Amino acid sequence: MRRWPLTVRHVPRESIAVLIFALGVACERTTPVAGRKDTAVPVVPPPESSIVAKPEPSPWDSTAGPALFIAGDTPAEAFFIAPAYTHTAALDSLQPDSLLRAMQIDLFGSGQKVGTARIASIKASARTDSCRTWPTARLQLASGDTASVMSWNVAFESGHATELAIDSIEGLPTADSARLAADIARIASALPGDTSAAFRGLPFVVNKAWRARIQNGQTLLAAVIVRNVNQEASPRQERILLIAERDSTTTATARFTPRYTERKVGLEETLETTDPISIILLGADRHPTVIVARDTGNGLSYALVERVAGQWQRRWASTYAGC
Repeated sequence: MRRWPLTVRHVPRESIAVLIFALGVACERTTPVAGRKDTAVPVVPPPESSIVAKPEPSPWDSTAGPALFIAGDTPAEAFFIAPAYTHTAALDSLQPDSLLRAMQIDLFGSGQKVGTARIASIKASARTDSCRTWPTARLQLASGDTASVMSWNVAFESGHATELAIDSIEGLPTADSARLAADIARIASALPGDTSAAFRGLPFVVNKAWRARIQNGQTLLAAVIVRNVNQEASPRQERILLIAERDSTTTATARFTPRYTERKVGLEETLETTDPISIILLGADRHPTVIVARDTGNGLSYALVERVAGQWQRRWASTYAGC
């Protein structure tokens, strides 16, 4: 068999290196994706929902009637406090309902019914610069009630509120008044939330106190208690709204137990005042209700603190009217 001579051709080292590098680069390349573009694709946001959120319903009890009426500048005027305009709303678009005209309302003074009136007309909310006012109703007082209605302060549509006999601390005999004031001070001193060291050790002063007997045999107490730090430059004040109950069916010496409190602390000249202005039985179930007025110095609002299912709660609060 013939053997052919094997001829080995010399290849320069530089060529081998170039070949290896080229093969390496080719292996690292990936197959291009068809249709690939280097430009960014804009992200289209999903369309906004067309569902409109329903406004929160007013916590006002519909069985209390269509509105709260507060005495105006004269006994023949009343501010129309609309339930729909709570503390989260404004008065700009408030338009009194024409159905309110000719409505008969019951007038109450400190819980006692003192007369009736009929709504003759209602003037819409007024605006002056940044100030707002409640709509004002002109009242036609019932015959024979002119003298007694001079003391009315709150009103509801007739048939929706019932009077409640109330004793004021000012009208009690001296001994009973002193005993009640001491009991109120005792309750206030034991309330939680006393975090202001400046007032500790200072005496509590009873600014206002009312008592009433409610239908479950309890004696109801509504009071305002204050403490003052008499600093000449910046006098400070603490105000406590207290609602308490006492079981009158067990013993005459039973003590009051706090059921609802609000505490405000600040400079005396700017501190919001919170005062009960009436106590009545309200709504279809005639539950006890304390009507509270809040004064910020440049505006007024009102709230209903009600006893519902045995518990006291601020059930409804109006927006502010003022500047």
